[in-house]
Amino acid sequence: MAKSRRFDGKPETAADKRFFDLRASGYTGPIDQNGNKDTTSESAILRRMAQRRGEHVDW
Repeated sequence: MAKSRRFDGKPETAADKRFFDLRASGYTGPIDQNGNKDTTSESAILRRMAQRRGEHVDW
């Protein structure tokens, strides 16, 4: 079994794996509770609007 990347050392769930894989790939946007890129929440929409205005978003 691979070493867990969770802070508590518990085995990774499928959502944990997706979360850590997204972060390892360089993705810095919002991630939903299932470990997927969040493209529909209010925070995702606000981030997209800020990017379209040319603002630097690192949140």
